Amino acid sequence: MIYTRKDYMTDKCTHAEYYGQLVTQGMKGHVARAIPQGLARSTDPHFNDIPLATWDRIGFMYHGLGPEFKKLGDFMSKAGIVCILKEAARQIREEQ
Repeated sequence: MIYTRKDYMTDKCTHAEYYGQLVTQGMKGHVARAIPQGLARSTDPHFNDIPLATWDRIGFMYHGLGPEFKKLGDFMSKAGIVCILKEAARQIREEQ
């Protein structure tokens, strides 16, 4: 099932479901390689103890996701990319 931005804003899906649909195995691998110590040390459930500048830096390569966001009735932003990467990090932690 594909969740749209409207679905997310009207609580028909969770934050994890909405952003998680854009997470790929490649992204998870990138996050795991880019900040392994940060993921291991993080005690915040939302990874807010990893600096935002770090998320922005590792998210730079995903600025081509505009068409994917558009399919969901959304637009690409740095914040959206950070949400996807943090969801990837959550999935990595859940798989461990």
